[in-house]
Amino acid sequence: MSNFFITSASGNIGTLLVPLLMKSPKIKHLFLPTTNVSKLEAQVPKQDRITILDGSVQNPTWVEESFKNHQIDTVFLCLTGVDELFTTCNFFSSIIRSGCVKHLIYLSACGDLMPESVFHERVGGLMPGHVLVKTAIEQYLRQSRMFQENGRTYTVLGPSLFYTNDLRGKQSMLGPMSIYGEPIGTKGVSRVDPADIALAVVKVAEDPKKWNAKKVNVGSKRLYTEHDFSKYWGEALGKPIKVAPNNPQGLDQLENHISTGMNPMWARDIRLMYELFESIEFGMTVEEYEEQVELLGKEPNDYEEFVRKTGAEWKKELEAAK
Repeated sequence: MSNFFITSASGNIGTLLVPLLMKSPKIKHLFLPTTNVSKLEAQVPKQDRITILDGSVQNPTWVEESFKNHQIDTVFLCLTGVDELFTTCNFFSSIIRSGCVKHLIYLSACGDLMPESVFHERVGGLMPGHVLVKTAIEQYLRQSRMFQENGRTYTVLGPSLFYTNDLRGKQSMLGPMSIYGEPIGTKGVSRVDPADIALAVVKVAEDPKKWNAKKVNVGSKRLYTEHDFSKYWGEALGKPIKVAPNNPQGLDQLENHISTGMNPMWARDIRLMYELFESIEFGMTVEEYEEQVELLGKEPNDYEEFVRKTGAEWKKELEAAK
C-alpha cells in the first residue's frame, strides 16, 4: 500500500484525484503539500488517511524531509509556472536523496515531445515555454539512470487541452458578443476531461511497474477546429457562436486582454501556445489513443456531451433569471 504525495491537490486535477485515491484499496495514506492550509482544508474532507502538509514544494530541503518523515513511496508531480524547470529538477533531487520514493507520476503535455520527434520538425516557429520545459524534463527522465536503479519507476501522462477551460467563456458566449474567446485555429486540438487525467493517475499508481518508463497521452481521438467549436457551442446554446480569430490581430487582442490580469510573461506564453495550434495538430496517434483506453479501462469522456450538457445548464439558468 502506498503513501502518496500529491502536488497541486487544490487544482483542477487534484480536487478530482483525492476522492478517487481514497477509494483505491492500494493507497494507504495521502499527503497533500500546500502553502495555504486553510484553503485546502476547506476543499478536502477530514479523513484519517489524509494529511495536509504546510510547506512549499519549491523548497527542496522541506520536500526531502517530508518524504523521509512520512516514508513517501509514490509521488504525483503536477507543476506549472515560470520556475517549473528549477522546481522539478530540485524535486527529482529530493526523490533520490530521500531513498524512499519508488514511483513517480509526472504530468506533462500531449504528444511526442522528444527533440527527435516529428512534433519538433513540424513546429517551425517558437514554442511556448510551458511546453518546452516539459520537453526537457521528459528527455531527462528518459535518459537519466535515476529511475532505472533501485526499483524506481516513472510514468509520464500527457493530457491534451482541458475542456473545462470552456467554462471560463460562459459570459462571453452568453452575452451579446456571442463569442468563444479561445483562438483555437484551423488545425485541430484534442480535448480532455480532468476527471480522466485523475483516473489515469490512479490506474498508474495501482500498477506502476506495468506503466514504467512509458508516456500515456490522455484526451479525445478527434481533433476539434474553430469550426467545430462554433458548431457545437452554437447548437448547445441555440444561437450563432463566433470563435476568436487565430490571426495576428486576434492574438494581439488576446495577449493584451490576458496581460490586464496576469503577468505579461504568461500572456505572451499563452499567445505562443495558440500560435502553435495554428501550425500543427495537437493530439495523438491511433495507437496512443488505444493505449490510453487500456490504461483508463474505458473510452475517455465525450467533449461533445460536455458541451451539450453545459449548454443546457446555462440556458436553464438564463430562463430562471428572467
